[in-house]
Amino acid sequence: MLLRLLTHFGYLAIAGLLTLGGLGFPVPEELVQLTAGYLARRGPLWLPFAMAAAYVGIVAGDAFFFHLARQQGPRLLERRAVARVLTPARRAVLDRHFDRHAFLTIVVARHLSGLRLAAYALAALHGVRPRTFVLADACSALLSVPLVVSLGYFFAAHLEEVKKRVHEAELLVLVGAIVAAAVVVLVKWQRGRAVSRNAAPAPPR
Repeated sequence: MLLRLLTHFGYLAIAGLLTLGGLGFPVPEELVQLTAGYLARRGPLWLPFAMAAAYVGIVAGDAFFFHLARQQGPRLLERRAVARVLTPARRAVLDRHFDRHAFLTIVVARHLSGLRLAAYALAALHGVRPRTFVLADACSALLSVPLVVSLGYFFAAHLEEVKKRVHEAELLVLVGAIVAAAVVVLVKWQRGRAVSRNAAPAPPR
């Protein structure tokens, strides 16, 4: 079904399906990207355009959901798809990270498929600006989309095996994003300490 859909409607189907997935519809995001890479290898699609369509669809879907979250406010958190995964403990963690490092939290949240929608809803409640959200989401998708579509392209003859490997690849991307975020936080913390030491009054002589 998915293969036929992408074969007949090409880039439009890739972008459209991934946009729907970003809005919370049950669309297998990774499988759509893998199939796009597979079709690029088999001939109907061109790899750069397949990547571009997937990238646009993912970022557009996330941006539309963020806009919806800004419009609906706290009511969105009561929806089953969000409330089911956003436990009080998880919300406390996300709230703390959004208060401190909203941009980096969005970058990491894009790769947390179970918590992504909940995190984006909280980003809206925390007053994250649309421009900041789209920039963070676009940077995050730039890490994963080329990787996943390329897996479908280079391993087109072993698509079932690739579907297993894609989760490992996404885990690596997530770990990389977390490490980068930790480095940024550490650098800011060290700079803050240095400023505090320099601003401290000299002891009396």
